[in-house]
Amino acid sequence: MKHAMNVRILGLLVVALMLLTLLGGTPVRAAAAESAQGTPGPDGPVVEVKDVNELISVIGPNVTLELAPGEYYLASAASYGAETGNPYCHWEEVTEDGYELQIVDVDGLNIHGAGIDETVILGKDRYANILSFANCQGLTVAGLTAGHTPQPGFCSGGVLYMQNCGDVKVEDCSLFGCGTVGVWASGCRGLAVQFCRIYECSDSAVNVDSCRDVTVTDCEIDHNSWKNEETIASSLFQSYAGDGFVVSGCNIHDNTATALFSSASTGRAAFLSNRVEYNTFYSAFALYGMPATVDGCAFHRNDIYNWYAEGYDEPTLFAQNSEGEGLEPADLAAMEIRPIQLREETPGLQEPTEVAPGGEIVVTTVDEFLAAIGPERTIVLEGESFFLVDAANYGEGAGRYYRWEDCYDGPQLVITGATGLTIRAEAANPSATLLVASPRYADVIAFKGCDDVRVEGLTLGHSEGASECSGAVLSFENCMGIAVDRCRLYGCGTMGINASYARDLKVTDTEIYDCSISGAVLYGVRGAAFEDCRIHDVPSPMLCFYDCSEVTWNGSPVLDTYYDVTPDGELVSVEIG
Repeated sequence: MKHAMNVRILGLLVVALMLLTLLGGTPVRAAAAESAQGTPGPDGPVVEVKDVNELISVIGPNVTLELAPGEYYLASAASYGAETGNPYCHWEEVTEDGYELQIVDVDGLNIHGAGIDETVILGKDRYANILSFANCQGLTVAGLTAGHTPQPGFCSGGVLYMQNCGDVKVEDCSLFGCGTVGVWASGCRGLAVQFCRIYECSDSAVNVDSCRDVTVTDCEIDHNSWKNEETIASSLFQSYAGDGFVVSGCNIHDNTATALFSSASTGRAAFLSNRVEYNTFYSAFALYGMPATVDGCAFHRNDIYNWYAEGYDEPTLFAQNSEGEGLEPADLAAMEIRPIQLREETPGLQEPTEVAPGGEIVVTTVDEFLAAIGPERTIVLEGESFFLVDAANYGEGAGRYYRWEDCYDGPQLVITGATGLTIRAEAANPSATLLVASPRYADVIAFKGCDDVRVEGLTLGHSEGASECSGAVLSFENCMGIAVDRCRLYGCGTMGINASYARDLKVTDTEIYDCSISGAVLYGVRGAAFEDCRIHDVPSPMLCFYDCSEVTWNGSPVLDTYYDVTPDGELVSVEIG
C-alpha cells in the first residue's frame, strides 16, 4: 500500500534523524511556574488578554484566556525568536523562514476569542504552524480566526497543530490558508472540531495521524486549494492509522482536491449527513486497509472523476452504509441528505471471545490468541511458541480490537482500543514462551490507541533470518498506562521498544538485546520509567529520548537525549554528530 509505505518511510527517516542529529542538550522543561493570576473561574483563573505579549506571558495550566477583539500578530511579539520567559511556551525555529509558537505540557488551557473575525491570530512565517500544541490535555480553542498573513508564495505550515494531546475542542473558529492544513493532529485522542469554517488551505481541511476519537461536525469547508490554481489539495479529510474518525453534518463546497475523504488503516471511519456541492475531486473516497461508513450525504453538482481511488499495491475498499452494505458508485450518486445514527459496532469484524470483565482466558494457539484480544481481560499464553504467520486469517481478517496492517513485506499485528488488556505467559521463565513475527518491516506487536495495557513474562522478536529489518519488537502509539514486565525483546527488531505520543510507560526487569538500531526509542512520551532493565548487544546509542519529559532510569530523572547502558546497568550520556 503506497500510502502506508510512505508513512513508514517517513517514520524511519525520523528515527534516522534522531540517531544522526544532536538534540543540543535540551533539558526536561522546568517545573510548573506559578499559575496565572486573574478572576477565578469554575476551572481556574480567567485572564483578560489584550495583545500578543500578554497572550504569551499568561499561557499556563488550568487557565482561561479571554482574548479581546483585535489582531494578534505573532511576529510582533517582543520575545519573537528569543526566550519567552514562560516555561509553557517557546519559539521554535522553522527552517530559515522564521519561528513557530509552541505551547507544551499544559493541561486545562482554554483560549477564547471574542468571536470569528473579532479576534484574529496571524503568523507571517510560511513554514510555521500558527499555533502548535504538544502534550496538552483538556485544551479548548474557541471564538477566533487564525491563519497566515496574505502574501504570495507557497507554505508548508498549518493553522492549528496538535501533537500528543487529549480532550481537545476547536469550536466556532475560522481557520484559513495559506495554511496547508486547517486542523493537523498527530497522536491525539478525543479531538472535536465543530461549528468551524476552514477555507483556502492548500492541502487538507483536517489531517490526522495515529489519532483516536476524532469528530468534525457542523463545519463549513470551502475554497480549499482555491488560492493557488496551480496545485490542488491532497485530501480534504484524511486519517492514517487511527481509530474513530467521523465527519458529519458539514457543508462542503467549492473545493478542489485529489480526494474528498481518505482513510488508511483507520477503524470506525465515517462520512455522514454531509452536503457536498460544487467541488472537483479526482476521487471521492480513498479507503485502504479498513472500510468506512458513508451514509445520509448529498452529492450534487460536483465534478467527481472516480467515486473510489485507484489502488496501488493493493485495491482500495468500497464504503459501506450504516447497515454494513457495500456501496457501488451508483449508490453514492443517488444518496440524499438525512440524519444518521452511527452504529457502535462495525459489521464484519470478529467479536472477541467472551470473558468476564477483568477475567482471564488461557490460549494455546495463535488463532485462540487473536480471538481473545479485547478490553478488560488477561490473555494467558500456554505453550512454547506462537508464530503469527500461522494464523488462519493472517493478513486478511480483522477483529473488533485488532487488525493486520500491510508493512511492505508482510502483515503487522495491530491491537487498537483494547483498554485494560494484559498479555502474559503462563510459564514462570520468560524464555519458555516465544511470540514471533516473520515480516522484517513489521513490528512484532503494534499497540495503537490502547490504555492500561501490559505485556508480561514472555520473549518476543522476529523469526530467525539473515536479512535486515525495519520493524520494532513492541511499539506503542497514542497509548497511556503501558507496562512491560519480565520480558525478553530481541532483534532483528530494530528497537526493543518504540513509543510515540504515549504517556506513563513503565518497563521493569526486562532484557533487550540483539536489536539493530537501539534498545528503546521514545518520541513525544510524557512519563516513562525503566527499572532493573538489561540492554546489551545493541549499537550505541542504546536509549534515545526525543521530545520527552518525566523520564527516569532506576528512579533517577534523565534528560531528553541519548544514552548507553553499562554492563552494571548505569547510564552513560553519548553525543551524536
